[in-house]
Amino acid sequence: MEYKIKAHKTFYKDVMFRSRLEARWAAFFDLAGWQWEYEPIDLVGWSPDFKIDIPCRESCGWKHTVLVEVKPYYDMNEFYHHPVAYYKYGNGRDDFPLDSLPVDTVAGFGANPDIAFLDITHEDSGGMYTPSELIPDASSKWKEAGNIVQYQYKKRESNVNQN
Repeated sequence: MEYKIKAHKTFYKDVMFRSRLEARWAAFFDLAGWQWEYEPIDLVGWSPDFKIDIPCRESCGWKHTVLVEVKPYYDMNEFYHHPVAYYKYGNGRDDFPLDSLPVDTVAGFGANPDIAFLDITHEDSGGMYTPSELIPDASSKWKEAGNIVQYQYKKRESNVNQN
């Protein structure tokens, strides 16, 4: 698939990300206090970009572990044909059911925290959320994450050029 945005490899937190958007999401996760792991597992037809741990909204002290796909999408419908849609919680594939993994659900994160979905289920409650709905002041954290990885990209690029 061709994207409208060219990927720029970006170094952040001792990880070389395939794109600045992935690095920005990692910085955003840090600012939100969410633990993350980059490219944690290969599934049938899909290799998630992240595994994240987020606190439960139900104040039970639990966390939700989520497999995340990051794409430079500006419309949620673009995730419809991506394999992440087929791994949605409760709709595990027969050849690799989601419930065989130590995760709660999957998510698709696009070009910003409003173009994203997390399908969180908690006993008899839950629903579809965006990071903007889960994180206070998400838009300012997103801007800060952009500044952080922009700086890291330029810093790494100048170090390479000096050597």
